[in-house]
Amino acid sequence: MRHVFMLPLLLAASSCTAPKVDPGLVGTWELNVPNADGVARWVWDIQAAGLYEFHAEGPGGVPSHRGTFEARNGQYVLRSTTIAWVDTGTYQLISHDTLSATGKLGTASWTRVQPASGKTPNDSSPSPDTTTTAPEGKPGVYAATTLYDYFSHHTFDDHILTAPWTLTRTTTVAPDPRQQGDGVLGVVEAGVQGSTGPATISLTVYRDRAAAEAAWDLDALFDSKTFRSQPGELVSSHAYTYRERGEARCLSRLLVDSSTTATVTCYLLVQYPTREPVMIQSQVQEQVAAGMQEASMTAVERANDLLFAGIKEWALAYPLIGGGESQ
Repeated sequence: MRHVFMLPLLLAASSCTAPKVDPGLVGTWELNVPNADGVARWVWDIQAAGLYEFHAEGPGGVPSHRGTFEARNGQYVLRSTTIAWVDTGTYQLISHDTLSATGKLGTASWTRVQPASGKTPNDSSPSPDTTTTAPEGKPGVYAATTLYDYFSHHTFDDHILTAPWTLTRTTTVAPDPRQQGDGVLGVVEAGVQGSTGPATISLTVYRDRAAAEAAWDLDALFDSKTFRSQPGELVSSHAYTYRERGEARCLSRLLVDSSTTATVTCYLLVQYPTREPVMIQSQVQEQVAAGMQEASMTAVERANDLLFAGIKEWALAYPLIGGGESQ
């Protein structure tokens, strides 16, 4: 049930004469959310009258709920009338079909559900599910120790990179005490070089799937111990969906009082075609211009591109350890 509280929903209005809901938000939105049993599809219906309904499809056991909300000028307030939940936050309509919203526990990027024939985008009646169900990851077939033994003797394939990125090294990194406490067996890291400087791609192997999922849950929560903001540190979050491979999250961190270097970290938990205890991560750094308080979207996109390279590395390595037999 914890995942339902990650739903970042929308705003408080102050004028009695203005609409309660930003017209651009009215409609039905969806979000693919990985969980321990696969990938759930969350559906969120926003109505112009200041009401909302939410339900989840697929694995995960997230309860449906509904209530009232107001959304205007980039701010929102949501009050459920069926569960004990009140949320406030900010939103940005990236395009007609993409909504980014940040609530108490994080940021998510929602996609508008296209209306069926004969409906308008602002029609608040229930929308049919016209999407194709993504394959869910099968249970893992390899022991974590077997996976780590393979990757610790493995060299990343430079074909996963596109110019200007080039591979410089592959190293095995021993987990620090905090990582050991989180169940990390070890990390295999590829160093890469680009026009903007060095970066990394890594595969982190956990002792079992439960430990990997717990690490993902912590990293995905905005107030997690891994990404808890320090005094003077600004954190921004972005999400990308790789269909059946899961949701990737990218966090930009900057200590504005002591540094001009922002660090962007992206991560994705492997879950297709099997749900192995492996986290794919990437990290880049960027010198932030004076007066700026976060990394640029270009830096975030670079980190996400490297994360996708890590996904390609997993896809190349998987058949070499017999992965094709379990598909």
